Amino acid sequence: MRVSHLYRIIRILLIGSTTLLLSCKQNKPVVTGTVTAGWEHLELKLDSVFTAYVGSNEPGVAVMVAYNGKTLFSKGYGLRDLETKQPLTPTSNMELASVSKQFTALAILSLVEQGKLSLSDTLFNILPYDTFRNVTIQQLLNHTSGLDDAEEYFYTHWDASKIANNNDVLEWYVEKNKSVKTAHQNFRYNNGTYELIPLVVEKVSGERYDKFLQKHIFEKAGMEHSVAFDLNHPVSIRERAHYYHQDSSGVWNKMDGHPLTGLFGAGGIYTSLSDYFQYDQALRDSSLLSKEMHRLIFKPTSIETTNGKEQQYAMGWVVNDSMAEHGGGWFGVNTHVRRYLDRPLTIVLFANRDDFFERELISVTDSIVRSAIEKTPFE
Repeated sequence: MRVSHLYRIIRILLIGSTTLLLSCKQNKPVVTGTVTAGWEHLELKLDSVFTAYVGSNEPGVAVMVAYNGKTLFSKGYGLRDLETKQPLTPTSNMELASVSKQFTALAILSLVEQGKLSLSDTLFNILPYDTFRNVTIQQLLNHTSGLDDAEEYFYTHWDASKIANNNDVLEWYVEKNKSVKTAHQNFRYNNGTYELIPLVVEKVSGERYDKFLQKHIFEKAGMEHSVAFDLNHPVSIRERAHYYHQDSSGVWNKMDGHPLTGLFGAGGIYTSLSDYFQYDQALRDSSLLSKEMHRLIFKPTSIETTNGKEQQYAMGWVVNDSMAEHGGGWFGVNTHVRRYLDRPLTIVLFANRDDFFERELISVTDSIVRSAIEKTPFE
């Protein structure tokens, strides 16, 4: 799933430092990347974690640490393609799963800045169906629309012989979801409503969603090789990392062809560590949109409460006073980005396998990185 339930993200946020229990692999995995001079101690500690996690001939994880406008650490562990044995590198393009939501939100903010849309506009004004009469664009983005999640239904009911598309999601809301709820409901993480947003972008802009992202987001951010991928209209992906799930017998199975990978919005973005660094710097420089629009990106607009703990949601980010982050999970994919708001630090983990959440790799990596930065003068 694309982290269909926010409990995974919240669990990660609340864990803090933890002990990592990893079984050592007998064979050293393929490791390729770069480390800024003077940060070899950080490299040694992260290598010890990820070489224990990734075995030889396995899919792996790409890890980046960006600080104060520089890449301190950027490495791939394991393989991007098990058949050809090609390694993961900082330039490997990887499926982001729900980390894609921040780009979906940016597409809307771009239209707002162009004066073509308002966050307070109702979805009904753009897609004139009664189901959407009381739902605003803002509520789609912050998971408070009150609508059911179409993707949850598709997981169990979709005809696997067909590739789903975003119009199928629209049809489900129009024809299947008869119990229209009142908007302004409590937060409920919702992939289905994020899959309506590309239709909004296309209707308002007159451009295909993938082309819109390319022109208004990727090119402006310097993301030269990033793409929005739709299985219904596949495009070539440079240095593509195929994604894998390990079955009960230990065999890694390629998961690229899942029928729901024809859906944009909740997922579908492929990017690399190198491109994501360019994007992260564009966010820190506020160069993608106007200053006013940039302020909205990390401004919380809804609250989720789990086990008495509150988490806030902004434009495709879970936020608090010091941090913005988001995780993503799909069939064969785990991703996580942690971006500090009170210091110029970003930590990125993109995996073409779906087992790193259970290993607490995000918390462990974060602890190692913060400790290294606090102990090392940075020039």
